[in-house]
Amino acid sequence: MRIAVRTRVIALALVLLTLVPTLAHAQRGRGKGGGKGGGGGAGANRSQEEGPDSIGKYSLRRIDVLQVVDAGEGSAALPVYEKGAAEAEKDGSLGTAARAGSAAVLVAAKLGLLQKILTLGPHVMEVAGKAPPSQEVSRAMVNTAVTLAHAYRSVNDHAKARTVLETALAYSRAAAASYRRAMTGPIASVLDGLSSLEATQGDRVNALAHAQEAVQLIEGALGERVPERVRSAQRRQAAHAYLQVARVAMASKQPDTAAAALSKAAEFARLVGLAELAAEVALQGALLALQRNDAAEALRLATAGRADAEKAGLANKLGEADRVLAQANAKLGNVDAALAAAQSALARIENARGALQDPALRAGFLEQRQGLYSLAVHLALRVNRPDEALALSERARSRAFLDLLGNASLSKGRTHALAQEESAMRARLAEASTLVQESDDEAEDGAASATAAKAARDRIAAAERDYQAFLQRVRKENVEQASLMAVEPVTVAEIQSRVPQDAVLVEYLLSDGDLIIWVVDRTTVQVRRPRMDRGALVAEVREFRAAIASQAPLPQVEARAQALYQKILGPVRQLIRGKRLVIVPHDVLHYLPFAALRTPEGKWLMEEHAFSTVPSASVLKFLVGKGANANNRILAVGNPDLGPGLALRYAEREVQAIKERFPDATTTLTRADATESR
Repeated sequence: MRIAVRTRVIALALVLLTLVPTLAHAQRGRGKGGGKGGGGGAGANRSQEEGPDSIGKYSLRRIDVLQVVDAGEGSAALPVYEKGAAEAEKDGSLGTAARAGSAAVLVAAKLGLLQKILTLGPHVMEVAGKAPPSQEVSRAMVNTAVTLAHAYRSVNDHAKARTVLETALAYSRAAAASYRRAMTGPIASVLDGLSSLEATQGDRVNALAHAQEAVQLIEGALGERVPERVRSAQRRQAAHAYLQVARVAMASKQPDTAAAALSKAAEFARLVGLAELAAEVALQGALLALQRNDAAEALRLATAGRADAEKAGLANKLGEADRVLAQANAKLGNVDAALAAAQSALARIENARGALQDPALRAGFLEQRQGLYSLAVHLALRVNRPDEALALSERARSRAFLDLLGNASLSKGRTHALAQEESAMRARLAEASTLVQESDDEAEDGAASATAAKAARDRIAAAERDYQAFLQRVRKENVEQASLMAVEPVTVAEIQSRVPQDAVLVEYLLSDGDLIIWVVDRTTVQVRRPRMDRGALVAEVREFRAAIASQAPLPQVEARAQALYQKILGPVRQLIRGKRLVIVPHDVLHYLPFAALRTPEGKWLMEEHAFSTVPSASVLKFLVGKGANANNRILAVGNPDLGPGLALRYAEREVQAIKERFPDATTTLTRADATESR
């Protein structure tokens, strides 16, 4: 898998890097430049190279596209831009196709349509690379790259994000030789993107340097004489540049620097007058207030930011606002309000995740947002709702687990047909949405009646009803497949019904300050919350594993095993006596050999309890009846050849022991034989 990921990143880099020399060659053919003072007008050839400035009633200029979103028309404009891009590409008008595609990517980003960006973005960049060079095509290329890189970061693919950004920076600097003024904003956007990526990866020195370079670039451009339309775009870019300085400063614990940058960002945001910018400035101000322990100010700013985001229909900003509102209310002791905000933010996260088609992208997307689930769990416990807290814990871990399984593992036999039908349903929904927009456009031109427009809307409503009915049917036919198509929050009652009669389920959630332990049986849910230093626990588990692997003296192993038992199972010992255990680990506890823990009476855990481990309580419902038709053959796989660093020292010995115990029924695969294909 790692080789495959590296291969995809290298392939993307090679494709994108071909764009830079192509542009440079085209620029040499154009002579000395693109307009007076290197400012970059396309002159008499503009219409030939760049095509029209609008698709239907929607402008292709970036500032106008932002204003369309700000006015709440993003959902209506998106299919128009997409259709215009497709038709222009078909007609060979690649400049128009690139600009319309870039507009569609921008709108998709503002509407929080992550999968749309990941699907459309690379194609727009490819089309722009083939289009005749011009300042607007160059801007479309670079702006799309910045948005695409942000989307890759959202699904935790930092390698692709860096590849796209570094390619975009080289491309934009080359384009600036001909279109200096036109490329100032795009170059600053790329620098902001690199800064944000570097800050995420802990490289705060380069992050701050790139952010400040973007500010200097924009501030320099503001001193030039330009039309008011260009000035507005520069002010918007300046606001974004100062916002990035503020983010990096906050990450570096420099609140005064962050406050000064936010003040400048707010100044430019007021001049621009976009609700999107106002929302972002307010939300970053709220985060700074939280960092300064001013929860009341954070609540005020987050509330204002959410109102601006709602006004502009910005789904991604609404989710961010809800997260900050949850944190601020929690610090103020408004636990019910905090929990409601956290639940709202999680619903938006899960909806966004559901739109991602690639299971690996879904897993990466959720991985970055586990902290919000943890906050919601703690809030539910503060208002004495252990059942709700357990359900929230399950929503986090079961979704991540099922996403890692992916559709491929459940797309064989009858589930394959369900997966195909689901894809067809989604295609029908997309087609119906497009038809609605087409009918609206025709009605405005007098080419269709209100009756036709109503019929198109009825069609999308019918498609949505059919899709919901399909999901209901899938839930009955195949609950596993349904869980991969839509978020299916497990209920505590469902968990309890699946716990064996003579057993208890012990589920863990480890955070920085405590270890939450739920003990669930057929009738009760009990919870314990011992204080826990996560770093110390990680070290203790690591040392315990090392002692076992190195065959340390038995008294040392026993002492470590007993100390870990006291921390992990000691707080619930009275609740699990004499019971069979179903353990749901979390975090470092996935690496803890529970069987080797030692009770206060001097017994290994496996001597006192029969037990099993599962990745989440939600998967219990998939285990009923599993293996009922299994044969008596054994496949034992151990210690695949992944290099010395990942060798499992005793797994190979375990496999051989199984072979010795069941010599006629066992097939073993180890080292070079333990391949995925075998």
